[in-house]
Amino acid sequence: MRTVQHLVRPLRVWVNPDHTVETALVLMRGHRLQGLPVYEGGRVLGIVQPEQLLGVPLDTPVREVMMTDFLIVTPQTPLRLVAEWLQRHQQTLLPVMEGERLVGIISVFDLLSEIGRSYDPMTGLPWSDYLREWSIERLAEGKEITIIFFDLDNFGTFNKRYGHLVGDEVLRRVAQVLLQETDPETEVVCRWGGDEFAISTLRRREEAGLLAHHLSRQIAAIQIPEVDLPISVSYGYQGGKRTREREQVHYAATVDNLVNLASQECMMMKGVATRATGGQLPLPIQAVTEVPTPARRVKIQSVSYEREGRRARARVYLQVENRVLEGSAEGEVQPQRLLAEATLNALRPLTPQNVQISLIQVVESALESGQAIVNVVVLWEDGETRQELVGSALLREDPYRAVAAAVLDALNRPLGRMLESV
Repeated sequence: MRTVQHLVRPLRVWVNPDHTVETALVLMRGHRLQGLPVYEGGRVLGIVQPEQLLGVPLDTPVREVMMTDFLIVTPQTPLRLVAEWLQRHQQTLLPVMEGERLVGIISVFDLLSEIGRSYDPMTGLPWSDYLREWSIERLAEGKEITIIFFDLDNFGTFNKRYGHLVGDEVLRRVAQVLLQETDPETEVVCRWGGDEFAISTLRRREEAGLLAHHLSRQIAAIQIPEVDLPISVSYGYQGGKRTREREQVHYAATVDNLVNLASQECMMMKGVATRATGGQLPLPIQAVTEVPTPARRVKIQSVSYEREGRRARARVYLQVENRVLEGSAEGEVQPQRLLAEATLNALRPLTPQNVQISLIQVVESALESGQAIVNVVVLWEDGETRQELVGSALLREDPYRAVAAAVLDALNRPLGRMLESV
């Protein structure tokens, strides 16, 4: 990985806080510099750049105009981290320190070739090599990662129907969603190539699944003027905590394996979507209590939950056309889990013999809008494939009904296949 030491320029001039603006300008012009560090007592106190000094009286002390929001980098700092900081904060240079010694400066102009090589100019996302390097570094630190892989559904349709300019706008909007909805402290987003994107995250596998599902919903909500086709993605995710400590592990091979498994899971999800919709783009997923399927609708007829001491029972009644499906679950007082299991039990008559569906997790969380949401993670196994499916629903007047809706949401795509065989 390329670091600051590959590009740092030795610096033999700087200003202290009491130097005047005139002195700073003379030094910058004389040495053809884009800026100067403000250095005193073994510490960098600020940065001055030419644009800050325009119109400022020449006898003004530098301390009154210097910029104090900056990042101090070392020769070992990755160049990509420097590039991201400069781009995010609209700055042109950063000081390079080694201990208390000012080594030099690195500017955005030094990084132009690096940025062009490592970033996709259309979406602004880094390419896959950045994700791999970041992931390898996290593994080497003893941390665990999960890889989420996204593939736009039927992306070629956008290019054919609306032209490549619209297709490019779709890619930019998807990239924007991925960046806005992730945390740069714990996640890296990249454009993998074509219509594929990937995320490496420090979240556990189950949490990464909830994130992937949330992102798919946000992408489905993208609207582009005069484009009537919905935008949707398939996704897969692999990773999580290992049960054994790593010994002599080839971190690059681990990352490549997780990417490969996540992309395979993504392709499996895309295959389910294609078979369920006859090759057409699926409808955007909606957090409602009636979940649309390609052929018919599964309606939630009623739900109930009763508690007696330390035991409780949940019942769920679903309707498929003129057929009513009943499911129940009993156990300790865990309303959301029992209701989710009851909903799965109601769906058993529709499930092919070679398919096993089991509940992994029910989690309640809050949206930025203040609304509460329930997320359900279901494991789908059919002998050949094994995939975790995630569903969500808003917690409105009837929180029990929302749990059933989240289960149906998780099974929205495979339900289409199941109902076609009924």
